[in-house]
Amino acid sequence: MAAISKRNTQTAKDRSRDAPITPLRRMVIPRPDILHTYLEYKQINQYLEYLVQRYPHFVRMHTLGLTHEKREVRALEINWMNSDNVELSPLIREQSPRSFDIAPNGKSTVPVVHQGEHCRKTVFIEAGTHAREWITISTALNCIYQLTERYTRNIEVLRKLRFIIVPLVNPDGYEYSRTKNAKWRKNRRPHKSSKFVGTDCNRNYDIFWNSGPSKINRNTYKGECPFSEPETRAMRNMLNRMSSNLLFFLSLHSYGQSIMYPWGYCRDNPLYWRELSSLANSGRSAIKSYNGREYRTGSISCLTKRTIAGSVVDYVYGVLKVPMALVMELPSRELGFQPPVEMISQIGHESWYGIREMCKRSYDLRLQIVRENEPPLPRPPRFEAGNEGVATETLTASTEESTAAGGDCAKSKPKKKRAKRTVRATHDEILRIQKGFKASEPHVLPEGIQALPAGLFPRQLEPRVPPVKRSGLNRDGRGGGDGVILTSHGKPPMSSTMPLGVFL
Repeated sequence: MAAISKRNTQTAKDRSRDAPITPLRRMVIPRPDILHTYLEYKQINQYLEYLVQRYPHFVRMHTLGLTHEKREVRALEINWMNSDNVELSPLIREQSPRSFDIAPNGKSTVPVVHQGEHCRKTVFIEAGTHAREWITISTALNCIYQLTERYTRNIEVLRKLRFIIVPLVNPDGYEYSRTKNAKWRKNRRPHKSSKFVGTDCNRNYDIFWNSGPSKINRNTYKGECPFSEPETRAMRNMLNRMSSNLLFFLSLHSYGQSIMYPWGYCRDNPLYWRELSSLANSGRSAIKSYNGREYRTGSISCLTKRTIAGSVVDYVYGVLKVPMALVMELPSRELGFQPPVEMISQIGHESWYGIREMCKRSYDLRLQIVRENEPPLPRPPRFEAGNEGVATETLTASTEESTAAGGDCAKSKPKKKRAKRTVRATHDEILRIQKGFKASEPHVLPEGIQALPAGLFPRQLEPRVPPVKRSGLNRDGRGGGDGVILTSHGKPPMSSTMPLGVFL
């Protein structure tokens, strides 16, 4: 037996020595935990590369551009129609052209416009435009997770639609928010003529851009000119080339807990606002049936109670004429921009239920919305014809050569500063005027200043009262509370049973 085992061992060694050398198997990229933590920028890219390696037949990654700090803005394409899956018939695969021209190095490619089977069947989802809204990035990654690693549960939408998802539009701002300032909103490109840094990427698109905030120190600063930021130029180049293929555009933000449709720059409703409202309500109903959370629906300007000029949703819907475009504000006011890590999975799953239902509904509505021969876009309330950021009658995309340098930056006229007058300054002005007049002369106050009502005294004329202090008694005098107000002499005032708010 020993001789036989030895002979067998030697034979196995000889076979292993004589066998041809085969290349080693490609190393598998580790998968980060996207459902229970906020990932770093490198971990996000690592997860996208992991998916491309694991599902090469229907998942592709594309680089849209570089930020100021040389970080890549990446998009993931999930196209089930390009898959070699056995469920797809050979005829369908032949009729499904490749949506991107793959470069020899396997890196960034340019989307091409094609006709036929894929026309108007692309869903575009973007997140991470504002740096501090971490939950939007995790939700976008959850959508990618559902469409790839859980594709068997979402095969219905994968058979009908193609998905382009940009999980992080503003990587520079996101990394700065993670490491230094959690409340940072803008990107990190500095301005030459100022010490302030950053521009709000969601105010930098070329649709009535001049109506946006022009103060460089504000969180919502619109930038020097439309598409002055590398992030918005990367998004613009991608969207312009895919505009004829896009069916539904969704922008993720937080934390309004609402689903909104255009317009943001004015309070008018778009032509197909009923269809957009039906699309938003479908997502709202799906989320409510999942866990009972109530989302609001309506136009952006109506729900936010303000106008937002230069946003990506208005640009996609107004300039590129994409049939459907929505903004989804994730929950919630109590949780803030960065909910606890325990809530990442719950918010991601409930959001996916709403997003998936809206994708199905958009496919059903695709033939009801025809974006042709529409009237000109409505004007914003503070629109100036001389400083028009984009001509509504002839809305054309800029050339790539001019966008590489940022385009021609048209300087906007500085807004007139309003003279702000405090209450005390107003009172001092009235007293000075009244003292200067004689009794026989009529009291004529300057424009913008009103006389004091009877019984209202300026601060310097208010009657002095002793300082108040709180006792340890309840309002019923039994102790243990702070309901009774005592003066410095230890006696309660006349109305000691009134609420504390009356005195404070």
